[in-house]
Amino acid sequence: MSHTNPAHPTTEVRPRRVRRRHRVLAVVLPLTALAAAYAGASAASPSTSHAGHAGHTMRTKDRVAATLANAAFQDVAVAEDVGYRSSINTLGCFQNPERGGMGVHYIKGDLLDAAVDITTPEALVYELDASGQVAGLVGHEYIVPVDAWTSSKPPTLFGMDFHRHPVLRLWVLHAWLWKDNSAGVFEDWNPEVRLCPAGVPIFGTDFPAPAAGP
Repeated sequence: MSHTNPAHPTTEVRPRRVRRRHRVLAVVLPLTALAAAYAGASAASPSTSHAGHAGHTMRTKDRVAATLANAAFQDVAVAEDVGYRSSINTLGCFQNPERGGMGVHYIKGDLLDAAVDITTPEALVYELDASGQVAGLVGHEYIVPVDAWTSSKPPTLFGMDFHRHPVLRLWVLHAWLWKDNSAGVFEDWNPEVRLCPAGVPIFGTDFPAPAAGP
């Protein structure tokens, strides 16, 4: 990965929680209508798909399930209330200036095991605004620790194989459900997500500390 950023403060960085209850409702209501419409469709009719990179697609059924279950987390305070925690001070903000942004991950530690579920992402991905504040939910990251996975084959979800993170001992799969990704819905980097603003720590530059082992 290539990472660039100006000097960063040594004090703790904590993106301000921005409450957007009205926006949550604006998201939930259309999703509810979409779910009802989907449920009323003929079972014999094929589901429409959302294109990803190199022909990979996400079924509408899966997209509805994932977004409807997590719509309330547009308000980061709601995510924190159920146990998601910012990793800004342990992993920093993620970006690749050549390929796009990724943002800040809010991780729910008790989900880090061998089980994965479309409706229960291990991490929620939030974009930061120019001042370093949480601007909105942009994607999900599904995570399986390498040490928890015993199969010789990678975990799968949405019909997609997870891949090994190049630095962390994790199997990962991104799903850009809340902000379109021109590179593909399952790509790691999203050109439509802002790069990390000045003044926040950057993964690959400030974090993580070098780790022993492969």
